[in-house]
Amino acid sequence: MAERPGEPAANDPARARFLFIAAHRLVGAALVVLGMLAMQGALDWGKGPGKVLAITGLVVFFVVPLFLARVWRTPKP
Repeated sequence: MAERPGEPAANDPARARFLFIAAHRLVGAALVVLGMLAMQGALDWGKGPGKVLAITGLVVFFVVPLFLARVWRTPKP
């Protein structure tokens, strides 16, 4: 079946990479929220694991997408 103009390809690697980076940001945000809830005592996990979750979530949210974008960057000619 021919693709219509303006539609992305079914197996476009750029789209897959974008979705992968977006998923990492969502997971990072969820980890930060869970860590904050644990530190506030809303979850019975303790403050220590809450701090670890929050810090890990911040790294996953901010650092991992930058690293992935650098790895997948198109090389300059």
